[in-house]
Amino acid sequence: MDDMRAHDWIRHHARRRPKKCAIVDYELGSELTYGEMDRQVDNCAAFLLRQHDILPGDRVAVLAQNCPEVFVLQAACARLRAIILPLNWRLAEPELSYMLSDATPKLVFSDERFIETAKNICGKQDNCTAVQIGANTEFATLLSGDERLEGLIEPTYSDIWHILYTSGTTGRPKGAMLSHGQNYLQAVSLGAEYGVTHDSVGLTYTPTFHASGLFMFANPSLLVGGTTYLMRQFDASECLKVMMNQEIRITHTLAIPTNLLMIRNLPEFSNARFDDLVIASGGAPVPSALIETYADHGAKIPQVWGMTELCGASTSLPADQALEKAGSCGPPLMNMDISIIDKQDNHISSSDTVGEIVARGPMVMRGYWGLGKKNEEFFLPGGWFRTGDAGKLSSDGYLTISGRWKDMYISGGENVYPAEVEEVIYQMAEIDEVAVIGVPHETWGETGRAFIVLKDGHDLSEADLIAYCRTQLAGYKIPKSASFVNDLPHSANGKILKHKIITTQ
Repeated sequence: MDDMRAHDWIRHHARRRPKKCAIVDYELGSELTYGEMDRQVDNCAAFLLRQHDILPGDRVAVLAQNCPEVFVLQAACARLRAIILPLNWRLAEPELSYMLSDATPKLVFSDERFIETAKNICGKQDNCTAVQIGANTEFATLLSGDERLEGLIEPTYSDIWHILYTSGTTGRPKGAMLSHGQNYLQAVSLGAEYGVTHDSVGLTYTPTFHASGLFMFANPSLLVGGTTYLMRQFDASECLKVMMNQEIRITHTLAIPTNLLMIRNLPEFSNARFDDLVIASGGAPVPSALIETYADHGAKIPQVWGMTELCGASTSLPADQALEKAGSCGPPLMNMDISIIDKQDNHISSSDTVGEIVARGPMVMRGYWGLGKKNEEFFLPGGWFRTGDAGKLSSDGYLTISGRWKDMYISGGENVYPAEVEEVIYQMAEIDEVAVIGVPHETWGETGRAFIVLKDGHDLSEADLIAYCRTQLAGYKIPKSASFVNDLPHSANGKILKHKIITTQ
């Protein structure tokens, strides 16, 4: 399969259903048909090649909230065999600068909200240019042109299409490399499981710098010629309006538990009817009572589990089992194998035994950008990828997540790795030792708490700590509280024992 030609989704549907709506920009109220999108992709690809010499393998970054241009750029990169690099706009400039220094894109496309940030981070790199996108920009004008490139060598399934950065336990984010073939398999597997067709209408408000925003369900819809309503970001009231709109008739969307709670708490939710709407949910376990509440209003909330390194969702609960199997995130999708290992890396054959989840199959990433042979440490013999999550498999092969095998916690659906936060805190002169853990939070599921040992003769307040973190980290990574302690528990070899912090502080 790797040497097969990668199918051009947009061009196919431009020929077959040119007047069909591909993307609705909810904020602007504008529609982009497949025919129009195909022309925009041609114009964009010509701009990338002729004005910026974007060649196969070059990286093209985008720093913007959800907008149609993200998907135009994605498709244009595919035609040039270039690599799209979505950047997390929630990150602080030092974090974004690190990603640019690591992936070295030639261009950073940015909307009006983040264009100054884009210019700042590009200014710190060699040969990197910021380009503004959005209405009334030069880029918008060129998209309306009539450029077309001929004689391009089409990408194969083995070509890398995306680099998606994910925080790592080493404290530095790493770029997961995802190929055309993996994107295709993800779209086919997930779309088939939840019945996505050219008649489907999806709602996307999770960020498109994230696997969730790209793969649930925007790219599966584009693959089969469906329609995607695209919101800049989550707004509970607006989401409920769209989901209840009988003229639009949304069929699929994704929501993390926090989104579901916020929508449920709206006064107008009491009269909501969803007509078999499928709201896949991931990022954290969904309380059974919440699934039942939505079921009473006609929605199905099947849970899914996955990660960026696995090209998004890897297991999925069938929609008609959302209530019956509440708490499980289902069996593996097609093209994915799941197993559980113990602390000695042995595969556990008994059911309902908690261990570390490992995964293998063609949807597992090609590796992290720039790590070379170091990627081997993330894999076990037989091609099994270590996920770092803890879970168990039932006798019928359904996965249940038990927590994190290591230290990572989930805040508002975003993975937070304490090592990255701790590295920032250690930059403060007052800090002797620090350990960050996830603690329960009513709205966000978990938030960070920093346990700090100060150097002798130094003083530091919780407010000062949080203020400093705010200059270096994305908002969801910033610890929301701090505890100042005399010492932290250690093992015999000096490792901080975080599980004892939780039980003793």
